[in-house]
Amino acid sequence: RTPLTLILGPLEDLDSDDKLPPPYRKKIKTIHSSALQLLNLINQILEFRKAETHNRRLTVSKGQIASVVAEIGLRYKELNHNERVSINLDIDNSLPEIYFDSDVIHTVLNNLLSNAIKYTPEGSIELRLRSVKISNEDFVEIEVADTGYGIDENSLPHIFDRYYQAEGMHQASGTGIGLALVRSLSNLHEGTITATSEVGKGTVFTLRLRMFNTYPNALHKDSPARRPASVADENEIKEISDRQLVALVVEDNDDIREYIESSLQSKFKVLTATNGEDGLNLAKSHIPDVIISDIMMPMMDGTELCKSVKDDVRTSHIPVILLTAKDSIQDKETGYEAGADSYITKPFSAKLLASRIQNILDSRKSLAAFISSGLSGGHSGYNPATTGADEVHHPKISKLDECFIQKFTRIVEDNLTMEELDMTYIQDALGMSHSTLYRKIKGLTGMSGNEFIRKIRLKKGYELLEEGHNVSEAAYSCGFNDVGHFRNCFKNEYGMSPSQFIKQNNG
Repeated sequence: RTPLTLILGPLEDLDSDDKLPPPYRKKIKTIHSSALQLLNLINQILEFRKAETHNRRLTVSKGQIASVVAEIGLRYKELNHNERVSINLDIDNSLPEIYFDSDVIHTVLNNLLSNAIKYTPEGSIELRLRSVKISNEDFVEIEVADTGYGIDENSLPHIFDRYYQAEGMHQASGTGIGLALVRSLSNLHEGTITATSEVGKGTVFTLRLRMFNTYPNALHKDSPARRPASVADENEIKEISDRQLVALVVEDNDDIREYIESSLQSKFKVLTATNGEDGLNLAKSHIPDVIISDIMMPMMDGTELCKSVKDDVRTSHIPVILLTAKDSIQDKETGYEAGADSYITKPFSAKLLASRIQNILDSRKSLAAFISSGLSGGHSGYNPATTGADEVHHPKISKLDECFIQKFTRIVEDNLTMEELDMTYIQDALGMSHSTLYRKIKGLTGMSGNEFIRKIRLKKGYELLEEGHNVSEAAYSCGFNDVGHFRNCFKNEYGMSPSQFIKQNNG
């Protein structure tokens, strides 16, 4: 890898040289593209060789495999730019904790999903996780199914052979190593990998692992490499990909609660509770987009509920609207001191409530845009490294949320070169469940967690290019193993390629 990096760096310097004649620039681009392909090939060969020579040890820990599979699937779902292809997740998060090697699962699924995207021009790609029973033994089964070109029956028996590439009009460029690596890692994990396919209809790859295998010959980690998501709700993993807004209504009066619920159902998934204590539990387990609560309630009143929500980092970003039959300034001051975002006096109309919710959500969008703008190099906006109290004329962010953004950003910046820096790693560092962290980041920034991580990486890349580093150095230093992917992401973020930015920066 080192010689290739030293080849790629000077090539990028040459490509950025305005004095280079156009005919030579075209040749430089061809050499650079080939060098990148060679780097990717070397990375695959090294991983494959490690597995084949048994230098790759299986390292297992006990945890929820559902959270790992969901994280991988969501990443591909976010990065999918083909509008003609939908990527769908069907994850059974009721599976028990099992022993597994997270790195192996990542490598296998990355290869299978990349192939599915490559050979599916339109239709759908399904990532499924479930349990099956075969001959009275329980297995965990992971499937990657697509509606792509398919593989002909003569080629199918050979697709896991090393360096084999099927012939055909739809064959994409490749090395024939990817699926051989998948089989090698599946064997290492004491599992099986199979494929079924039909030309013109698609392909299904199935990885099967024994559910209660304890892997006595493998290395065992003292603590899980991946913290399992907290099972606060049996549909937690599915909720992660659910884009519908969620409203929590806490009201002990049945008629008013049903009135509010019916008025919001067209735009929100509505959760309800009859007292503050139940409402707080629902808020922690579902992380709604907005909470509407009465003040006078049994067990825990609305003001206590509001304060508890605002004092918990998992829920502090959620806007709270308090409903009251009292209209005194003192009551309102008490609510605002508890952190309430708005007050509505009874009686009220559904139209007024809808308008108030929309205004609050619009304000939250402005805050999300403000936070996002601060993570774009060369842009003004919220800076996670500075205190919001020192700024003026910007959307309000609470101290707790400000500290959360700073901590999240610091974890990413301290681990930029880590290959598996993703939401699952950060949830472990922050001690949050996958679902809670996802909705927290989404609520604060308007982005998914992986998009937010990528934005932080790109900001670092921007700063490195600004300091005079070449494109390869900037890409690898901020955690991109694929320079081409870094170029695309950088251009999407800043409206120009890294090379164009270097030229502009050099004047």
